[in-house]
Amino acid sequence: MNSLFTLALAAATLFHTALKSSLPSKDATVNAVPSVTLTFTEGVVLAQSAISILRPDSTLVEKLVVKGGTDPAIIVGTVTKPLAPGKYLVRWKTGSDDGHAVRGTYGFTVTPRR
Repeated sequence: MNSLFTLALAAATLFHTALKSSLPSKDATVNAVPSVTLTFTEGVVLAQSAISILRPDSTLVEKLVVKGGTDPAIIVGTVTKPLAPGKYLVRWKTGSDDGHAVRGTYGFTVTPRR
């Protein structure tokens, strides 16, 4: 029964877009974040897309202006203010071409420049 559930879940993800990669990447440690780039497994609906930078307690640091990338599966949000050293979350949402909403959150850390 458990393997049937796993198989059904895997099959469901084949039919919906998913986050393929990100910059900064999940759990990355970086010196600066000029932008957040999200690449999905298929094209997304730009009008349904949003990216925000949050503190670990989920308070908003900045809601980014989202633009399409060179590929319909890429969205980019520009960070307008330098982020102070510390831990942050990226919260994103978008819509797939089939109308399903997709969302997620991941963390990264900014370290002081030396």
